[in-house]
Amino acid sequence: MNVSAPAPIAVVGNINLDVKTSPLPAGPAVLADGETSVGEIYETLGGGGANTAAAAARMGGHVHFCGAIGKDALAKRLADFLDRCAVKPHLAAKDVPTGRSLALNWSHHQRHFLSCLPSSLLLQRADIDIASLAAAGCRHLYRADIWFAPGMIADGNLDLLRDARRHGMRTSIDVNWDPHWQAGRDNPRVAERIEHVARLLPETTFVHGNQRELCFFAGATTLPDASTWFFSRGAATLIVHLGAEGSAAISADGSVIRAPAEPIDHVVSETATGDVFTAAFLLRDGMDLKKRLAESNAAAASHMSGRADYLPRLDS
Repeated sequence: MNVSAPAPIAVVGNINLDVKTSPLPAGPAVLADGETSVGEIYETLGGGGANTAAAAARMGGHVHFCGAIGKDALAKRLADFLDRCAVKPHLAAKDVPTGRSLALNWSHHQRHFLSCLPSSLLLQRADIDIASLAAAGCRHLYRADIWFAPGMIADGNLDLLRDARRHGMRTSIDVNWDPHWQAGRDNPRVAERIEHVARLLPETTFVHGNQRELCFFAGATTLPDASTWFFSRGAATLIVHLGAEGSAAISADGSVIRAPAEPIDHVVSETATGDVFTAAFLLRDGMDLKKRLAESNAAAASHMSGRADYLPRLDS
């Protein structure tokens, strides 16, 4: 699937190494002392932002990526990989190791990440030059991984989106899973972080997330209740990733557009499917929403089934 983007896009988020397992049975054995054999362990690019940028570029888009890396050999490997994917990198080098993540993929289609992301934690607002991105023609800014840079949470993300809009860009955020959420939504630190991100909603064109994430963020048990909460806080349109049920666009004017998932015969990879969906969605700026969702679902299905290699292995 090759797409000529109507204009370059900018992605801001994490970049790290992902070490992934092939699917393995979930159960007590992997939590106990011992060893579990798996079919395969391999390395890929990691970070929601970097994955989205790489996938969009491999679909034919003109993509700029902003993130933070270390000053080590891994940083060079990841930067070289972005270059091979035809992504234009804007990488702030920090005096810490470049991040790594271990992705445990369960055979029941869930997963768990063990992450150490010291470089991404140090991303600052000053590391992202909106004026230069606008001068390069970027007309959409997507902020992925909004939870992972403490220096951006309180005010940096808000200033970033407002600056992008002042430069004529549309803006999107991804309400992905915050590791702090394991403490529960009533935890004061979790509530504070959610409130900071909720301040971004009036500054966004699209808010992405899966149903579980959006409901937790809104403190709701159903998607309609979560949608009402988001719109009360200023969101315009939710792009809901519904897994096997496809995707939906829910807008503040009450409209709901659904697109079914594209059937696939077998699953080769599920990790980063949401990033591939978002990459395809960003590239279809201005397209009718129903068709845009359908084509994004098709890109996600191509990734999952292995029909398209949007996120190749690091050394391939």
